Amino acid sequence: MKLAILDVWMPETNGIEVQERLHELSPDTRVIIITAREEPAIRTAAMEGGAFAFLGKPFDDEAFLALVRSALREAA
Repeated sequence: MKLAILDVWMPETNGIEVQERLHELSPDTRVIIITAREEPAIRTAAMEGGAFAFLGKPFDDEAFLALVRSALREAA
């Protein structure tokens, strides 16, 4: 059961690129993408790339934890 939580905007790369690489290396890993910049094209790329969820910051802590639990249950 594997889960990665990635921010879209990171130094030297971005979460979408990491998600693509992670999917190649570990296709069973669930990915939750977070971002402070809501951009429809980025959301679409993340979800089409297999993201389990896409959250805009700030987000509700309980909603986030519910997503984490759900992703881990699904990965089991």
